[in-house]
Amino acid sequence: MSLELLGNNIESEKNIIEELALINEKIENGDENYIKSGRVNILLDQLKIINEALPELLENIPFYKTFKNKENKQLVSLNIKTENKEINLGIKKDKEKEFLKNFTRGFSGKGFSSDEGNSFIGISNKLFRKYSENLVQAGYFDNIKEDLRKITSPIIISSYLSLILFCICLAFVFAILIAMFLLFFKASIVAVLLVVFLIPIIIFISFYIYPSSARKSLEKNINQELPFLTIYMSAIATSGIEPSKIFSIIAVSNDYPFTRREIKKLINYINFYGYDLVSALRQMAKNSPSERLALLFDGLSTTITSGGELTAFLNKHSETLLFDYRLEREKYTQVAETFMDIYISVVIAAPMMLMMLFVLMSVTGFNSFLTTQVLSVLMILIIALINIGFILFLNIKQPKF
Repeated sequence: MSLELLGNNIESEKNIIEELALINEKIENGDENYIKSGRVNILLDQLKIINEALPELLENIPFYKTFKNKENKQLVSLNIKTENKEINLGIKKDKEKEFLKNFTRGFSGKGFSSDEGNSFIGISNKLFRKYSENLVQAGYFDNIKEDLRKITSPIIISSYLSLILFCICLAFVFAILIAMFLLFFKASIVAVLLVVFLIPIIIFISFYIYPSSARKSLEKNINQELPFLTIYMSAIATSGIEPSKIFSIIAVSNDYPFTRREIKKLINYINFYGYDLVSALRQMAKNSPSERLALLFDGLSTTITSGGELTAFLNKHSETLLFDYRLEREKYTQVAETFMDIYISVVIAAPMMLMMLFVLMSVTGFNSFLTTQVLSVLMILIIALINIGFILFLNIKQPKF
């Protein structure tokens, strides 16, 4: 019995350590929900309680004990019911109440569900977790893993791959239903096969490119904030404040929301992982979604290490960033002027020419259904759609600063 309890305790400790490792990965990516919820403290308490019982359990194993023949009275066997199984754990008597209290607060007794609270991802993990972990270990999706880390995604790579596989299966079922509907209306076999395979492929491509697209979008937003953030940091540094406090001030400010996320990750490295400022800056430079922010972190770490003047470095770096910012603004202005010329040609000249063409066609009787009313509505719709398209394009291209 003691040997069985020892095995159960070791298995539970292994599961707790796996969960702590996954929580550690999420905290590195900037997810502070587990810190705020106290989940880490609960798991550490459980690990400590289970570990304290190991010496007594070892003494009660027949081939380990020498002259003792009775069970250790300091231990109690607890029967714990988890979601899908029951396990017996050996716990010290004086720790029984504490263990049960913590267990009811969230200890699962089994491995960590990487995205608990999201039932859809939970189902995906149950169905495809082992297969997705094999793909991750084989290194097939390292690029997605890196992009998810850089965008501070709350979903780890194995869960994301499980989600992709689950969505592909759902898309395949949906595509078959559409294909059956098309066959009912006697559609061609080519069209049916195209639907069956095209929909899952589109789903896979969408999930595959999303992390990269999100990272590029985040990089763009950070780059637009960075010149003004650097000027702000330079102004703070002139007061002679300790360098790490500069980042603490930025972290509580809402003026730079995208860069602030990266700054909070930097502070987490210092406060929760025990990194010194230089090591944290170098680690953030490796994981930053923006190359320009990575250069700033690298430059700050080098300046601090070499004993250089922080204010002078920030002033010089802000000048470089502002120069790049002005070039990008001029480039945007040139693009806007080019599209203004296209807009004038398409929205003003083209409709007039089309209207004249349609009038001539209707007069000659070539297309009698195009009445004056139909032509008017058609032109209004075309012009409206073109205007919406141009507005959306300019809104996407327009810098936020």
